[in-house]
Amino acid sequence: MSYQLSQKTPSPSLSAFIRGLVRELDEMHGSGIAHGAVAGDLNAWFSENAEFAPEKFRHFATSEASDANLIAADIADFMKCSRQWICGSILSDHTAFKALNYLDSKLPQSFLKLLEISDDKNAVLPSMTDFLRALTEEPVSASISPEQAIPPTAVVAAVPPRIPVTNHTAISIALPNGTVGKPYVIEPGKIARSIAAQRKDDPERAKIVHLQIPENCGLFFDVASGTITGTPTRSLDEHLYLDYIPSQYSPSISCKASLFINPDPASLWKDLDSDPNAPYQKPALVHTEQALGQFRIVAASRRGRSHANKGDFRDDDYAIGYAESSGWLVVTVADGAGSAKYSRKGSQIATRVACDWLVKKLDSPEYAEWSETAESGSEAKSPSDIRDLLYNAALLTHYKIKEEVENPTEALPETPVIRNYDTTLILLILKKIKVGYYAATFSVGDGGTGLFLEPDQAVPLMNADGGEHAGQTTFVTIASSLSASEENLAHRFSQANVADFSLALVMTDGITDPKFPSDAAFADSSCWQALSNELKPALGDSASLLEWMKFFSPGNHDDRTLVAVLPSNHSHLP
Repeated sequence: MSYQLSQKTPSPSLSAFIRGLVRELDEMHGSGIAHGAVAGDLNAWFSENAEFAPEKFRHFATSEASDANLIAADIADFMKCSRQWICGSILSDHTAFKALNYLDSKLPQSFLKLLEISDDKNAVLPSMTDFLRALTEEPVSASISPEQAIPPTAVVAAVPPRIPVTNHTAISIALPNGTVGKPYVIEPGKIARSIAAQRKDDPERAKIVHLQIPENCGLFFDVASGTITGTPTRSLDEHLYLDYIPSQYSPSISCKASLFINPDPASLWKDLDSDPNAPYQKPALVHTEQALGQFRIVAASRRGRSHANKGDFRDDDYAIGYAESSGWLVVTVADGAGSAKYSRKGSQIATRVACDWLVKKLDSPEYAEWSETAESGSEAKSPSDIRDLLYNAALLTHYKIKEEVENPTEALPETPVIRNYDTTLILLILKKIKVGYYAATFSVGDGGTGLFLEPDQAVPLMNADGGEHAGQTTFVTIASSLSASEENLAHRFSQANVADFSLALVMTDGITDPKFPSDAAFADSSCWQALSNELKPALGDSASLLEWMKFFSPGNHDDRTLVAVLPSNHSHLP
């Protein structure tokens, strides 16, 4: 049997109401009188204003008190009705009533514990005198642990029950960390399941009914699914308070969840100006775009975060030239060593000297009709001639840097040495020929060059130099790197004759290190394809390319320089 009670919030007079009811039943039982209709009539008083009317109650008294079963029925019905009122729901005979879940009902714990007895079939039924004695104790505050509060078994109710709220926060969990600007998701029900695991509750019945997310942080809590989603807009280190219920008819339990949202790593880097009084001034950002003969060029160079954070100069540099009469495009890119105090000047000398010299050499009749397929005995230049040309351009940069060391163009605080100007150098020359395009490179140090032939195919055109340890390379300031031995020249020279190409790239290691983290990746067409997909939106103009270079890659904060060459007859990228 079960009884329907009205769904109303118990008034402050609940305790007084039950005390009055118990006094009357205790007096009646002491006089040998049973009520006889508790189960059917108490609901009327509960449904009104919890105002007990003793005279009306005694009207239902019966003189058949000699039957102990009638008094026991009084007590059992009283217990059921009291429990229904406290729970605010329909209770069946089998429904567990746990006193510790209802300590906030303004009633003493000892009284609530007596109401639990009917769940035990072997327990001796208490008397109304026991209830009256228990009600004289002071109510106990709701300072219990979640482990003590055992949820009652769920029952089906026509109206959702009132869920008492406790104030303890013994349960604490840590939510997964997030990062500003990156999507954040906690899957449906995960928070409730985590708390249920600590409490050994049924995770399928547990639920979070409230979670307060800080305002304007980009995150949102969906109470229906128990999911947190969004993209954090600011860093957080918060303790969030939430209400957890083990099951539908359980009181809510206040728990604590820690949430840490990391700041956007890029925002932690400073962007300090370089010393305006230092020699060899150089802008932190440069970018250019131009059409030269058969080619369109988009180029940019950006000071790296590691340099900006300390107010150091941009050490990278590039230069672009075009031989008008012969149609040769020249691209030079250099990366000054961050540990060399004047490498910014070394890279500038290397790129501009090599570019100017190559343009002058290539802008002549002997290179105008150059073909890599020239027959022996013809006057056309051969691939070995091209290799020697590029080698001599690199060698020239070494001597021009030595001239700067011996006779600095600016006042320096101390006498420099050539290693103060350490820099890598990549040379690319490109020409439209009768059978397609010819490209050749010569490189000293790291970085990368490649040609895109089809949307899914790329040809690397460079062998990067490494040292004994990760991150090491060599420089044009080191004479041994410019040895004229066949082995050294073969390592540094690359060429390609292709029917067509859609994009050529020349980059310093500020680009290649994060995009090609290994030699295998540098040789993998899929890695080149991934890079081209990233670059497509950025190659419309050089300002967009410069902005693209701000991408964040943990551990890769060097200067970034990239020169992109596209055939002018191509309307789209690979």
